[in-house]
Amino acid sequence: MDFYQSAGSLVIGSRLKRLGDKFLQEVSKVYVRQGIDFDPAWFPFFYLLDQNKTMSLREISDQLGVSHSAVSQLATALIKKGHLQMEKCEIDRRRRIIQLTDQGNDLLQKSKPIWKALQLTMKEVSELGDQQLLKELTVLENSLKEENLSDRVISKL
Repeated sequence: MDFYQSAGSLVIGSRLKRLGDKFLQEVSKVYVRQGIDFDPAWFPFFYLLDQNKTMSLREISDQLGVSHSAVSQLATALIKKGHLQMEKCEIDRRRRIIQLTDQGNDLLQKSKPIWKALQLTMKEVSELGDQQLLKELTVLENSLKEENLSDRVISKL
């Protein structure tokens, strides 16, 4: 039996990270094999902008649950690659609005078949079905939003 499986919930963070890293490596191979220059780390930006067309950095930060700084850094990298453009909001000049460029839209369209194939594949490989897996992850995430893990553990010591 694999160490991570035998250690159970004591290593859930390590196990999720290991699985996430492996997952991203494999998805990256798909893009490379298809000749598409797309880093899986860009997916959240492309997905959100496909759904919303334009968003502020703060909106993206809030949607993804990551720091404004992290969103800003990734946006800057995608702007340098020519995939995003950023403009100041005309109503509130402090806000910066981003959207995909034509080049970014082209990359989005090339990537969508991979996303669909990935969804189909995940349904096949998950014994519980991808909806059950996603439901369980949502339950865990929501529970840890209510009270963080460290406080829960400390209360039991």
